[in-house]
Amino acid sequence: MKDMYFRGWTAIEHHSLSGLANRENLPCCSYVAMWVIDVAESFRGNSMLEYAKLDREWWARANVYDPRLPWSAIDAAKEKLSGESKYVDLVSSKINAPSLTPYRWHVVQRWRNLELNEEDMQDDLVITQGRHRSTGHTYLAYAGDDRGYTTIVQSSVSKGYRVSRGIWRGTAGLDGYSVAVLTLPE
Repeated sequence: MKDMYFRGWTAIEHHSLSGLANRENLPCCSYVAMWVIDVAESFRGNSMLEYAKLDREWWARANVYDPRLPWSAIDAAKEKLSGESKYVDLVSSKINAPSLTPYRWHVVQRWRNLELNEEDMQDDLVITQGRHRSTGHTYLAYAGDDRGYTTIVQSSVSKGYRVSRGIWRGTAGLDGYSVAVLTLPE
């Protein structure tokens, strides 16, 4: 994972991916999908379209095109990078967010207002109509140590590319969200 970590961090800090995310205000899932491709395949594209063209079927899953598959970004990242995923159907004052593993990269996906069904995360559905529409976000988290210090790397159409640092403990600020975390391997 050390090699993946350095390649992944290079993709974030020193490669054109962060510049591309800044210029285009990439959607969250698209940014994470591009990072995953950079790490898994050492691909360096100049546009989101170049990344999407590599494998349109995988791209659709990585970008959650199907509302019946709200966790497909986690599944797509796992397909390329492997790892172990954890899921909490609803983070609250009584139920913590999934924990992060120190010195590892994670793909985090969160949803508010999912239709939570009875089995597991695979039977959840995105609500697309009405007042309680589902809203989601996908981003990267690097857990720097066992005290919870974490770097969050994300992009969105409305806020653009950003890197922030904080502590991931307890609910990690995810109260009211359904959360899945993919811990990438060493």
